Amino acid sequence: MLSFKSRRFLKPFCYGMMAISLLSFSSCYHAAPDGPSRFDATIKTTNDIKQLNRLETQLTVTPEKAALNPDYQIIHNIAVPYVPEYRMGSGDVLEIVYNLKYGRTSEDYRLEVQDKISINLPFYPQYSTSVLVRSDGKITVPLIGDVMAESKTPMELASELDRKFKKYFSDPAVTVAVEEFNVKVAELRKAITTASRGQSKIAPITPNGRISFPLIGSMQAQGFTVSQLEKMLNEKYSKQVRDLNVTLILLEIHYPKLYILGEVEKPGAYDIASVPDILKALAIAGGYKKSSELKEVAVFRNEGLERPIVFRVDIQTALKTGVPLTNVKLKPGDIVFVPKNHIDDVNDMIERIFTKGIYAVLPFSTNLSANYNLNSATLK
Repeated sequence: MLSFKSRRFLKPFCYGMMAISLLSFSSCYHAAPDGPSRFDATIKTTNDIKQLNRLETQLTVTPEKAALNPDYQIIHNIAVPYVPEYRMGSGDVLEIVYNLKYGRTSEDYRLEVQDKISINLPFYPQYSTSVLVRSDGKITVPLIGDVMAESKTPMELASELDRKFKKYFSDPAVTVAVEEFNVKVAELRKAITTASRGQSKIAPITPNGRISFPLIGSMQAQGFTVSQLEKMLNEKYSKQVRDLNVTLILLEIHYPKLYILGEVEKPGAYDIASVPDILKALAIAGGYKKSSELKEVAVFRNEGLERPIVFRVDIQTALKTGVPLTNVKLKPGDIVFVPKNHIDDVNDMIERIFTKGIYAVLPFSTNLSANYNLNSATLK
């Protein structure tokens, strides 16, 4: 006769025997036989250690080997693992540093849009005027009408106007003076006031993957490297402001998430600086529990795919047979699920039946007696 005097069931006892009667299980769970093991070396003596050292020396990646291996690169004649350049993502924070060159140049100044110029006719002052270079690059001059001014030097513009005015005057003697220039630089200075270091702007990458830049507007940033975006910015700014160089500084990195769930010590979402393999993912989560089923680890993937996929990784067999699990790379947004083994599934089921079933309706102090007949053997 079994007497139940508390909410706790006898966990150490093999539930499989009772499950024959209660849950129609035939026996305790037994894992399939392990496959053959393969080891490169077995350490028993000092000579074995020396042999292992010789093997490591033979397998060391040299610059000569690295030249034939795409996973390595040679830097200062040293073979180092190839690390792809970081591609920016949503939430990353950039500082855009604007370097304006004010040094003396031998080139004549060329007019830009929004520059203010004065056109003087000393012998015919009634036709003198001050005008702005419009967005189409033109100015409007009395008697003459529209004239292209953008990208011309003041002297070049004065020569052209003098030639056109000669249709009306014998000696116009036109001169052009620049009153206001580098207007876009002034606008840029007003826009770059968020950083403490002066001519720079701090901007996060928005959830849609873009950043808004002064003068040139919104641009895609997510998915590009810092050097790629920097090159595109300088190309666009060169069409707006001369003698400007833009430098990007990556201030904050908000790494993509990796989700590790199930029978691990610390399940949850983790920021990943670099994409790990399946074993490193388990290490990030504190390792697997004894109750885990390492033959049935599932990886759910949806990032960048037409439809979600899921694949199974038999870690237990792979470790024993020498399959290189470091080749099982994970991607940002992957969900790694480590399930329970079958014994713990049975334990949980039985515990739910007794603790949440019977004891949910009976008081704690109740003494319950029951007889179980298992394969003609009676437990009392």
